[in-house]
Amino acid sequence: MTDRFGGESPDPAWSKALHLRQQLAATATAIAETEDWIADTLDHLARVRPHDAERLRARAAHARMFAARERAQAAIYRSDPDGIPAGGKGTP
Repeated sequence: MTDRFGGESPDPAWSKALHLRQQLAATATAIAETEDWIADTLDHLARVRPHDAERLRARAAHARMFAARERAQAAIYRSDPDGIPAGGKGTP
């Protein structure tokens, strides 16, 4: 079987694409967990440093927003792998 570019079957490429999606999802999840940890640390600092509390809480909120975005990206990477475009699974 050849693909639309005259090469061999795209199954190895498809397998690699799925593996990369899994790696991206795991990385995005790890980033989200790290951002949550940072936000928790900043919130703790805000409690013990009242003179810096407003600035620290704002940064904590930003870290949590970033964590939420990374979780959303991880969900996309884990979603329907059949959605990979450009000839995946032997389609022309």
